[in-house]
Parts: sequence; structure tokens; C-alpha cells
Amino acid sequence: MQILLHEIKKIFSWKILLLLLFVNGILSFLLIEFDIKYFPNGRPALDSYRIGVEMIEKYGTHMDEDDFADFKKTYEVQLEEANHYLQTRKEFVDAGMGTYEDFRNYDRNNKEQDVLYDKVMFKEPVDMLWELEERSRLIENYESKEISLEHYMKDANAKQKLRFNELIEAGHYPVYPEVAFVNFKSFIYHVAITIIFSVVLVLLPIFIQDRSRRLLDLQYTAKKGRNLYKTKVAAGLISTFIVITTLLITYFGFYSLNHTSMFFSVPIHMFGGDFYWYDPTFFQYIILTVVAIYILGFVFALLAMSFSSIMSNTIALIGIQIPFVIIMIKYGVFYMMRHIISIWVPKWVVPTSYSVMLAVSVVFIVLLWKREKKRDIVL
Repeated sequence: MQILLHEIKKIFSWKILLLLLFVNGILSFLLIEFDIKYFPNGRPALDSYRIGVEMIEKYGTHMDEDDFADFKKTYEVQLEEANHYLQTRKEFVDAGMGTYEDFRNYDRNNKEQDVLYDKVMFKEPVDMLWELEERSRLIENYESKEISLEHYMKDANAKQKLRFNELIEAGHYPVYPEVAFVNFKSFIYHVAITIIFSVVLVLLPIFIQDRSRRLLDLQYTAKKGRNLYKTKVAAGLISTFIVITTLLITYFGFYSLNHTSMFFSVPIHMFGGDFYWYDPTFFQYIILTVVAIYILGFVFALLAMSFSSIMSNTIALIGIQIPFVIIMIKYGVFYMMRHIISIWVPKWVVPTSYSVMLAVSVVFIVLLWKREKKRDIVL
């Protein structure tokens, strides 16, 4: 245990901690800050968020036909208010935009109408007019839900069609604005990237540092020397858990500033924008992505330790590890995080990918351990 703690302390040296802080500062600025600082990102995202919160407070986590009829009544009341507002503005009446219908379908080539539209939508934004746009979009999407699903089913394979039929039979149609859920998917993907880089960064020197100092020649002549390999791997895995947990707590602390907890009980099939193989709630989806990050973190940790134990020097290690991580993030982690249960990715692909990556990384580290047990040391 004392040796294990010593190895963990070696991993978290002050140089590594400073580098870890610096890298996370850069990556959070480049990747994560936007998902926090600019949520909701302008309009109509702001209005979509507000209307979504209103729908949750009024109708709960599910909406039936009666709830939707009430939602349409709210739209109609707001439509009357918009008509009254435009009728009281002489410049809009004179420009032929005295009703909301005329306003919405204004002639972009008409300079007077274009200036007036720009004035109340951007320069002096009228919330009511933006909200009507979003309410209208939600109503149109819901009323055309069967047509939309039929369109998607035309290009779907047999299993996707079966899933679409399940959604239709269960009456699971997108109703709520997707702005909060889309924001989380972007946030958690960027967090996953940051954590993977952090784990690799921390564990890169774990073996190569001792090799560069010729410490292995001394360690392997001692009785407990070769078993130190397993101790280092255990220290690396514990350190990985510490890094992942610390960063998740930190970044989810920032994510709480988005104030999306009211959506957590909503099933994800109720959000627009995509379809899924399963029907978890928003919060269950968060748990799923957190588990996925832990798995990816341990996979990359094992691979980082494996590369560290076989590379001859630090330059070679960085030269092979960094491109490998970038390629995996670009072509693998993107689908394994952002499309983890998306219907557009075959149902078996993501769980199989996680299983194969975990199995390969474990087998790789075990084979290297067996190699170390038989390795000759020449002093």
C-alpha cells in the first residue's frame, strides 16, 4: 500500500498538476466555455428555452392531446396580442404589415418592410414576436409528426423501421424544444475530449520516466521489482479515477449554471431533433454519458500506460500517442458520445465498440505485463 501511494504521488507531481491545470484551462476555453457562457445562444434559442420551461411547469414531463390543445390556445392568445400590437403601430399598418401573418411573410425585397422587421426583431427585439415564431414552429412540428416519421422511414432499414413503429404505437412524438438537450450533448462531448486528453497527459510518463532514468535495471533485480509493474498500473487506474471524477465534478458545476434541471425528468424522445433506440429520461441519459466517459477514460489510460511501457523515449511516445488520441476522438469518440444511442447508428455498433476497446486495452496491458516478467536486465 505504501508503494502504491508513493506511485500515485509520483503521478501527481507538481509539474503534472500545473500542466494539467494549463491544458484544462486551454481546452475549457476552446471547447467548453461556449456551451456554458452562450446558453441559450441568441434567438430564437432563448425563446425556445423559455417556452420549454413554461411547458414543463404547466404540463409536466409528458404532453397529451389536451395539453397540446391548451398550448395552441396560448399561441392564439399571443397571436391576438401581436395583431393588436402591430395595429397600434402606424408605420407597420402603412407598410402592409398590420397583422402577424403579414409581418411573418414580409417581402424581403421591400426595403420599408425589411427595415421595420429588422427593427422589432433585432434592434429593439419584441419578445412576443420571437416567442410566436417558436410556438409556431413547435405546433407545426407536432401537427406534421406523422408525415415527418413517414419521411424518415422511407430511407430507414428494417430495425430502424421497427423502432419508428414502436414510437408511433406508443405515441412518443417530439414535443418539447430541443435546445437544452442539444446543448448538453455538445457540452458532454467536449468534456469527454478534455478528460481523455487529461488522462493521457497524466499517465504518459508513468513508465518511460523510470526507463529514462535507468531505474528499471535496479528495480528488476530486487525481489519486488517486477511486481512494481502491476503496482504502477493500479496507481495509474486509481489516478485515472481521481482525474475523471475531479474534472466531472468541476465541469458539471459549471454546467449547473445553464439551469436545465427542470428538463431532467423529460424522456429524450420528447425532444425534437433526433430519434433514439431507447427511451431514457434526460437525467438517465446524463448518467449514461458519465459511465461512457469513465469507460473511455480507463481505456485511454490503459493504452497510455501500454505505450509508455514500450516506447524508447518521450519524443517517440508523444509522436505515436497524440495522433492516436486525435484520430480516435475524431472518428470514434464523436459517435460513441454524441450518437451513443442515436437511431442513425446501428444499435450494436456503440456497445460493441466500447466492449472491444476495453477488451483490447486490458489484453494489451496483460500481455505487456507477461513480457515484463520474462524480460532480461543486463547491467
